[in-house]
Amino acid sequence: MWLFCCQFFVVEELMRLVWFTHNKNYSMTGNWISDLGAVSSPLHWIMNASLVLQGVLIAGGAVLVRAFFPARWWYWLVLLLLVVSGVAMVVVGLYPEDVDIQTHGLAALYHLQAGNGALVLLGLIRIRRSKGQITLAAGAVGLAALQLLTYINAHPTIAVASDAGLIERIAVYPLPLWLTWTGWLMLRPVRTKRAESQYAKTA
Repeated sequence: MWLFCCQFFVVEELMRLVWFTHNKNYSMTGNWISDLGAVSSPLHWIMNASLVLQGVLIAGGAVLVRAFFPARWWYWLVLLLLVVSGVAMVVVGLYPEDVDIQTHGLAALYHLQAGNGALVLLGLIRIRRSKGQITLAAGAVGLAALQLLTYINAHPTIAVASDAGLIERIAVYPLPLWLTWTGWLMLRPVRTKRAESQYAKTA
């Protein structure tokens, strides 16, 4: 499920092209990701469906991989944060920005705080390993971008002049990239064991 979190990037690019075909300019640095899911946008339901699916993949994956984590409270906290992040993403998809901006914005905030917070916590737990360091860095970048984004949103004049869309993507992208990477890494032992089993049968 985590491996397929890459679907978010595919759908985002597809929706950007849809905007272009409808003679609407969409900027990856100036426009919000949520603009693609606004009901006033062409084929907005595709983007919103992708956001809902993304939330299910994040939360469902966190529940299913619990057996891979040691039975210690800090690991359970990481998984709980990921579940919260996933549920919040579902809400983001169900409430587009031009339907209920308050619910949409609050859910997006919870998604980013919980998701990037989970990466920071997991990275600190496993800081001695290279993957732990990468995880910590990804979460820290996401949280830092979120703080900057929060400041920009509080100052409308800055938001108009800034590349808010770019900053938002720096806050959003670390989690799905990490989940896709982790999902891929978790499949490697499965493929290796299957290959060894097949080799043993034919030997």
